[in-house]
Amino acid sequence: MILYTYQQLDMVFPPAQNSYTSYKMVQIPGGHLILEKEDEGEGYRISRLIATDPNMYLNPHYTPGRSINSN
Repeated sequence: MILYTYQQLDMVFPPAQNSYTSYKMVQIPGGHLILEKEDEGEGYRISRLIATDPNMYLNPHYTPGRSINSN
């Protein structure tokens, strides 16, 4: 069986059951953000942007690695 997916492998095949809780998918205008819970604090870190518009990838607000609030 071949699995074609745009998701990260650790989201499809997590090493432990509690790994599901460390990721969150958020819908934004024009696409989705995959957020990873930060070790310290209540914030999240952008792990991946999923969008069909190439200009979305040039927006500095959606840069992977950027920390955002949990609100």
